[in-house]
Amino acid sequence: MLRYILLILCLSLSKYAFSNEIYSSQKLNQDKVDELVKTDQKIIDLENIIYDPTSTPKEISKAYLEKYNIYKGLFNYTQALENLDLSLEAALLTDEKEKALIEYKIERLFVHFDLLEFDKVIEMVSTITEEDLSYVNDETQGFYYSALAYLEIRQDHYKEGDVYLNKSLELLKKSAPRHLPLVYRKKISLYKKQGLHDKVIDSFEKGLYYAEKYNIEIYIIAMYDDISFYYSEIGDLESALEATRKVRDLSVEFNGHNKSGRLQLLEKKLLEKRRLQEANEQKKIRWIQVGLISILTISLFFLYYFFKIAKRKRLVAEQQLEKNREELERLTKELNESGQTKLKLEDYNLSERQNQIIVLVKQGKTNKEIGAALFISENTVKYHLKIIYDILGIGNRTEL
Repeated sequence: MLRYILLILCLSLSKYAFSNEIYSSQKLNQDKVDELVKTDQKIIDLENIIYDPTSTPKEISKAYLEKYNIYKGLFNYTQALENLDLSLEAALLTDEKEKALIEYKIERLFVHFDLLEFDKVIEMVSTITEEDLSYVNDETQGFYYSALAYLEIRQDHYKEGDVYLNKSLELLKKSAPRHLPLVYRKKISLYKKQGLHDKVIDSFEKGLYYAEKYNIEIYIIAMYDDISFYYSEIGDLESALEATRKVRDLSVEFNGHNKSGRLQLLEKKLLEKRRLQEANEQKKIRWIQVGLISILTISLFFLYYFFKIAKRKRLVAEQQLEKNREELERLTKELNESGQTKLKLEDYNLSERQNQIIVLVKQGKTNKEIGAALFISENTVKYHLKIIYDILGIGNRTEL
């Protein structure tokens, strides 16, 4: 009976443990999904800053530099360098050109270092001074001393290498502890060359601790990869095989996430979106231009139309004026009904308007008709007639 009770208890515990394992796995996967979403959103936020017309060159430079760090962390050096160059281009438009050039030079050194282009690294190290390092933050200094340490270790200068690594550890523990695995990897290389087994294992465990603490998959893979080679070299094939399997499993999972590919696809979509927006803006501008040209054309047409009408009226008025003059000359030469000659208007100082009115009066037109013919009011006609009467010394229009 006791055996059955123990068996049931064991099964229950196994089920509970299995459930916890599934829950932990689901939680871990969700954490990774959340991390990917955060990275995607970060890229979108940086793109918005870069293409916002109100962003300053300093803000744009910083945004490109953050994108550089994201891609460098994913070992996508093509994208990383492209963003680093763009960061410098924007920074040169600010008042921090000197600092930007130094940061650019040091970051280029890191890329050459990661690409194992040590000839270029050595060449660039010779151009960087301690004063230059004062322009960069503790994190960048930590990476720089780590690179110097590796160069010393490659030349079997173990003591100098260890000094630089300790400097690097001190700086990164304060500023960027998530990157400490990079330094402990170099510690593994240093102690491996010296045959210090305990220190190799200690460095591996410390590096793995920080890699797992900050859940940086690529660092976890790198730590297991380093220790698998070490175990192979010392002949511990069982431990080497176990570490290699760990590397294989983690690599498959890491490649499945394919962060770099996701980000490139995201940036491609953002680029297409910007191009579409620009095309729409251009289309709107073209429609506005077409509208303005149409309005201008119609306006010119109406202006021309009214100009022609005004010209026609002016010609008619001139013709009418000429007829009036001819009629005036003819009438002044005729005899009146009593056989006397009519008033010689040329003997009087009459204005052109007054002569026009006299001609129309002689034609028998009323004041209203005269005003309409000359485009003046009836009262104005009466005013002119009164003056005419005074000048000619007559009392009414019949005497004209």
